[in-house]
Amino acid sequence: MAPGVLWGDSGEAHLRVLTGALCDYREIARSHVTYYAVAIALHKALHLDAALAANLLAALAGAITVANFSCLVSLVVRQRVALACGVALLLFSHTLWQLSTGAEVVTFSTMCLSLELVLALRFLQTGGLRWLVLAAFLNGLGWSTHNFAMLMWPAYAVTAVLHRKLIPRPQARSLAIAAGAWLVGCIPLIVLVVLEYQRLGDLGGTIRSLLVGVYERQVFNTQIGGGLLLRLLGYLVLNFPTPLVLLAVWGWIQLRRDGCPGRRLLLTLAAVSYVGFAGRYNVSDQYTFMVHGYLFVILFVSVGVEGWLGRYQSRGMKIAVLALSLTGPLAYAVGPPLARRYAGNALRFPERQIPYREPYNWFLRPWRTGYHGPERYAREVLTSLPPNAVLLTDSTIRRPLDYLQGDEGLRLDVRLPNTRFPRPWQEQMRVDSENADTFIDRGLLFCASTVPRYTPPWLSDGPYRFEAHGHVHEVERDRSPPQVEVN
Repeated sequence: MAPGVLWGDSGEAHLRVLTGALCDYREIARSHVTYYAVAIALHKALHLDAALAANLLAALAGAITVANFSCLVSLVVRQRVALACGVALLLFSHTLWQLSTGAEVVTFSTMCLSLELVLALRFLQTGGLRWLVLAAFLNGLGWSTHNFAMLMWPAYAVTAVLHRKLIPRPQARSLAIAAGAWLVGCIPLIVLVVLEYQRLGDLGGTIRSLLVGVYERQVFNTQIGGGLLLRLLGYLVLNFPTPLVLLAVWGWIQLRRDGCPGRRLLLTLAAVSYVGFAGRYNVSDQYTFMVHGYLFVILFVSVGVEGWLGRYQSRGMKIAVLALSLTGPLAYAVGPPLARRYAGNALRFPERQIPYREPYNWFLRPWRTGYHGPERYAREVLTSLPPNAVLLTDSTIRRPLDYLQGDEGLRLDVRLPNTRFPRPWQEQMRVDSENADTFIDRGLLFCASTVPRYTPPWLSDGPYRFEAHGHVHEVERDRSPPQVEVN
């Protein structure tokens, strides 16, 4: 995992742990309260650095996800090689590996989902009420972690209707107990909902904040084009650079013959729900939300491997199958230099280059061992600026700057305006076209990027020029005479 502060959303997670913010400052949907409650507890109780505590929790949750998944696969396959292949595919899958290296709530979500699936399958196998109650509790706890837990509801509803005889009698009492357990798991989220309603006084606004938030358009996106499908295929190949993934369809077919009522239906509907939602959830980090669906893909692959080995039982075939499940680390090691040399413009990275973040390594290699790039960048920028400087940044690269100021009190005279994140160590200030000249005339206004997408519109469209100053740029007024058109 990364040893310290990171860019972007992970950096924001570090700030939330540092400031003890259980609720997101914009909406309930992004609060992920259980992850932050545990991370803040690690930070305070064990006196860990806030960034380290957040990263450590994500790494542990990713590891527990793999452990839970090994139990899940063992419920549907009996062949040890098939079990080992499934666990290896998840362990070395790019997205789960990468998300486990920094402060990322998704691994906490997959941890809850993987255990919930174990409990749900145990219920379908045995009919024991305790498994149903525990699965309901885990779903509630999962929803307190991430809204993606709701995507299991259609699978549960359809399975309960078509296989209602599996529910222990009296059925009404069993369902009531399960609903109570689910509410207990939801308690952290319920508290946030109540507090938000008291703050807003608007029930509709509170529900919108809970369910969709600022990503309403992406949540209800229905436009699926060829480019999106190609991107999803690219994510699949990146996560599973092995032909074993082709056995997923065969494995799904094999599940029909297992004799466990409702199991194939539940897993199929859940897989469609997770993959279908994430596949058209068109956000910049869409790949992170595919990891829940990959749990089902790998589960089907494991069953397919068992069926394959049932036909080809030689020792050599077992060795070959195991080797094909371990291709991930090799692909991620050799992939960046090969892509850098041969892919050219085929791979689309952000147009802005960030110091100490080489794009091929950053995006294609999942590990972050010993990576101090964000902290190094933040220290060099802060120490290079003159006293009382004002630095305009975007949210991706400002978080390491925020973190060093808040954690170490480093260069608090340097002001980072226009921030939406509460920063108790520095008063909020705003810089725009009306007051920018005040700072420019004193040589105090700087910007982290000159790419229009990452600068305020008034700055990129205004009469300004930029002078390089280390990693950033000093903003100056453009005093060149206007060009006169000649007819």
